Amino acid sequence: MTELTFAVVTVSTSCYEDPIRDQSGPALIKYMAEKPNDTVHWIHLASTVVPDNQNHLKETLFKLCDELVPSLILTTGGTGISPDDVTPEATREVITKEIPGMSQTMISKSLAITPMAMISRPVCGIYQKTLIINLPGSSKGCVECLDFVYPILRHAIDLIQDKRTEVSVTHSLMQQKTERKHHSCGEHYHYHHHHAETRKKGERLRQSPFPMIPVDDAMKIIFEQAKKMPIIDKSLTECLNYICAEEIVAKEPVPSFRASVKDGYAVRLYSDRSHEQIYEIIGRSDAGGDNNNVSLNEGQCVIINTGAKLPDSANAVIQIEDTQVHEWHPKKINDTNEKSIRILSECTMNQDIRAIGDDVNVGELVLEKNTLLGPAELGLLATVGLQTVRVYDKPHVVILSTGNELMPIDAPSTNIGKIRDSNKIMLMSAVQDLNIPYVVDGGTATDDEASVIQTLKSAFDIADVVISTGGVSMGDKDLLKTILTEKFNATIHFGRLQMKPGKPTTFATCEINGKKKLFFGLPGNPVSALVSYWLFVVPTLKHMIGHQQAHYPIIRVQLDQPIAYLDPRPEYLRVIIEWSTRSSIPIARIISSSNQCSSRLLSARRCTGLVRLPSKNDVDSSFFNMKSDGSGQQVDCLLLSL
Repeated sequence: MTELTFAVVTVSTSCYEDPIRDQSGPALIKYMAEKPNDTVHWIHLASTVVPDNQNHLKETLFKLCDELVPSLILTTGGTGISPDDVTPEATREVITKEIPGMSQTMISKSLAITPMAMISRPVCGIYQKTLIINLPGSSKGCVECLDFVYPILRHAIDLIQDKRTEVSVTHSLMQQKTERKHHSCGEHYHYHHHHAETRKKGERLRQSPFPMIPVDDAMKIIFEQAKKMPIIDKSLTECLNYICAEEIVAKEPVPSFRASVKDGYAVRLYSDRSHEQIYEIIGRSDAGGDNNNVSLNEGQCVIINTGAKLPDSANAVIQIEDTQVHEWHPKKINDTNEKSIRILSECTMNQDIRAIGDDVNVGELVLEKNTLLGPAELGLLATVGLQTVRVYDKPHVVILSTGNELMPIDAPSTNIGKIRDSNKIMLMSAVQDLNIPYVVDGGTATDDEASVIQTLKSAFDIADVVISTGGVSMGDKDLLKTILTEKFNATIHFGRLQMKPGKPTTFATCEINGKKKLFFGLPGNPVSALVSYWLFVVPTLKHMIGHQQAHYPIIRVQLDQPIAYLDPRPEYLRVIIEWSTRSSIPIARIISSSNQCSSRLLSARRCTGLVRLPSKNDVDSSFFNMKSDGSGQQVDCLLLSL
């Protein structure tokens, strides 16, 4: 099966301003994913939304072609005759060859559906190795027009990319069809020169039908499918560790009154600074008290506490340490015997006064959108008077296991052929560690079709995200992928990855009761499951709940020992990150360096980093050069924790 790549560009100013309104782009992606074809596997590289601006669209097409080099770019929108419809003009500035037959086919077949096709102006053509096709802007029309030209896409791309063998086979097929008086460009036909492996009934599959794709490509696919959770209003007291979904701007100043910074006296200074600095005490102002607006004349003051409101006529605060009692009352007045004080130090206008809005001004940005709400942030929101805040909701996650070999973790002893289900508690704890409270044990399915179907059904009924371990590899009891597609009409977006451990990691989506569900099928070996969880599930969940930086940060580290061998696949080593005066960069100490096999969970204990070793095909011999001090290579590392 041949792999071809495609990208989708939605051209619409309204969708550019509010991407959630885009229905056509997702409709095209769904069509390409679900179109039955036994010779082509379409890989979705990217989607974007651009405004109705000729230069913007032109630059986007150039950027996609030059950087991603997709086999096909589908644009939707902007092909009409209104002043804003500039997609054909922008496309003609990009392509070097036009293919009018494809455009004419779309128009002629669309006319049988609607007379509005007469005012459509699609352009199709070639830039370098990419076929670019303009489609209408409606979600229905764009899919219909794509379906009209779909039969010729594979052959057109083979021609553009100069795949002579494939072109020759197709021409041979078309020659046979001319004998039946069918035009080669108008008939739906399939190519049979690249078969996926077939098997007789009861025979085990010998090769995976899924292409092995890079980790970065897999993450892009997931993010295209994983949307942010709905925004909800939540009480401030329940918002710890949620992500704020709006900018918070202060509607009132903090403080809203002039406040004292010190315990002491609020004074009305003498305008004549040479005057003897003796001040009569005529009252007091306590924090939160009602008697805080005594009218002061020059030379008068009130006792004041930190945070208390100043009388309007006071113009300075002098701390108690810089005063002495000058005269006493014979009995207490306003809870004090002090009658007057002498100021012993220089006191200036507005000294130790916190002005209105000194902390927060009206209209000041208090909190940026997508900020994690921790204790300080919640305190700040309470300070500016918020009682509720709009946050991203958190997903319901179901963790399930598969396999006849599993037994509960509280089983009294390990029976022959049985192992304790360590994956479930490991992953449930890991999800809870992300401050996602809705984590449910989805049970354990046996290696039986009915059991797997029922376990998945129960999980999909309540979950936004389902995480399963086991059942995704090449064993004859690995049933998940088949059941997902046949029983739940799921789309498997990838089923093999260029990584070690975790090659059989699977990602799928399906719709249950009108709601999209995400499914992660992780390998059954504990380390493989945990590494795949770190690489794919953590960024996905963080993205869904609104984190701006969903991925773990990547740092450069020095291995504590040299690597003498690299795998054909990029390999992820579990390490403990340490800092040493011997190195200007962190040291990555490989855990259980003699045995990091995917079943050995000891290699993940106290793990704080995940080192990514390159494929042996991506380095030259200099990578293995030994250092005089015996230290290892410098490599990239995901920083899991400090």
